[in-house]
Amino acid sequence: MKTKKKSLILEAVYETASDLYACGLINEERMQEYKELCLEPEPIKIDYDVFECINQKYGSNREKLQVLINDLLRKQLNISQPVL
Repeated sequence: MKTKKKSLILEAVYETASDLYACGLINEERMQEYKELCLEPEPIKIDYDVFECINQKYGSNREKLQVLINDLLRKQLNISQPVL
């Protein structure tokens, strides 16, 4: 994972939080907050077949489908990772 905007401060914060989590001093929920604060989200990968199926059914292009799925996942499932 990459830190947001290659910030040395965020790298240090995340590294410290990771160490505290490994030692059991912060819980998983708190660690997730540090991940969201410090790291770029990892993309969710969706198979090409899924895009093709949706494209055939709804007649949209790949870029529009990516935006649609990203928005749906973020709003409905409350996640922050983009779809590739």
